[in-house]
Amino acid sequence: MADSPALKTAEPGLRQRQKARRRENILTAARLLFFRQGYNATSMEAVAEQAEVGVATVYNYFGTKGQLLADILRPDFKVLHDQSVELLARPPANPVTGILSLMDIYRHLQSNWDNRQVLLAVLGPGLSAEPVLDDLAAASEGHVKRQIENLLSFYQDQKLIRAAIDITDAAIIIFYIFNQHFIEYITRKDADFDQMKQEMDRQISFIMTAILSFEQP
Repeated sequence: MADSPALKTAEPGLRQRQKARRRENILTAARLLFFRQGYNATSMEAVAEQAEVGVATVYNYFGTKGQLLADILRPDFKVLHDQSVELLARPPANPVTGILSLMDIYRHLQSNWDNRQVLLAVLGPGLSAEPVLDDLAAASEGHVKRQIENLLSFYQDQKLIRAAIDITDAAIIIFYIFNQHFIEYITRKDADFDQMKQEMDRQISFIMTAILSFEQP
């Protein structure tokens, strides 16, 4: 007896749902292990065992461990990017507050991840051996730089930042202050997050105050 058209239509949908669940199970297992024991110490075999699938299945879905980590990171990056887009749509009236608020969104990437070695694997300077992680880090870095520049341009258009200030240069300086503290935090085991943030905010505030319009109240 031939299968009915309805059954034939349902089978591909069921297979797709099963594949999606399997993929999510692998991501959940990898995230757990990466946080628990670190990225470098976690093998694809360990991920497969945790997800209760064959290691060939893990490779079939993700190809490399770097791709697996990238797929774990992307949703977290997107949340931060979306929050920053919302801030740029309604910037605070004060330029110093605006830039610090933007940086405060991205610093959650530092404080919300339990294992710094996971971030170090993808964002540490020159440490990633996987092109997919390098590409993800470069894309995120470029995104943050553009948002800083766009926010500074907004304030300059509002005549809150002096017209003579090169916005691109100012954005690069602010980004480097943020990035320097970010790298220091994830590479130093004894780094204190609150102390790091206070120092970063002070330095960024210094730069912002230096470029404000002379007509600022």
